[in-house]
Amino acid sequence: MRLLKALVRRPSPNHQNGLLTHLKREETDPALALAQWEDYCEILRDYTEVIEVEPAPNYADSVYIEDTAFVYGNTAVMTKLRYPSRQPEHAAVAETLEGLGFEMKRLADWAYLEGGDILKFDDTVWVGLSTRSDMEGVEWLGKALAAYEPTIIPVPVQHALHLKSAITALPDGTFLAHPAYAPPESYFPGYRRTPEFEGSQVVLLGGDTVLMSASAPQTEAMLKADGFDVITTPMTEFEKTEGCVTCLSIRIRE
Repeated sequence: MRLLKALVRRPSPNHQNGLLTHLKREETDPALALAQWEDYCEILRDYTEVIEVEPAPNYADSVYIEDTAFVYGNTAVMTKLRYPSRQPEHAAVAETLEGLGFEMKRLADWAYLEGGDILKFDDTVWVGLSTRSDMEGVEWLGKALAAYEPTIIPVPVQHALHLKSAITALPDGTFLAHPAYAPPESYFPGYRRTPEFEGSQVVLLGGDTVLMSASAPQTEAMLKADGFDVITTPMTEFEKTEGCVTCLSIRIRE
């Protein structure tokens, strides 16, 4: 699962006015958010080619580019964002992916699915049934990826915005999750409990290297003790708006 490219999108100056589901609104610092995003991108550039999609300053949540598309093999599935106010975010992302040569697929108009609810490892895809994604979205994802014959597993999500807000995969195929927020353990093979909620969110950079938020020092120590190479970066301004390290990029892997 070598990381080939990462698509990112500059945060909107109105980022703090984005949609919230589980958190109360807090004031964010636009300058600090931009600095944290730039630091995140610099880390990614050490491991892969980073492609910046055209900014969408009028859309507060547009920095959360992962929600707009899911890439599997040579196919890019454009998702269906739950809220109409976010749906214009798709256009520039689709144009970029099409320009990279992907076969483009789209969901039916009545289905909802956000990329933050899609967790892939090897040939298995777990799809969160959250407030943002539904079974129709899961079914249409299966149709879009039918040529690859992946195993697709719907998973209930009740205590976090998206599936990958609450659980992500490690390079060895085990999963990181905080017990107060995660979906049932029975859905996932190899389950590691994290001391901090932010510790359940990692990006695989290659080999045993993972990227995670600096807000989870106890989880960082745990992973290092287990032999992983851990890189941390501050995510405070995005965590205030239910964001994390996974939703700031679309990762394209071999």
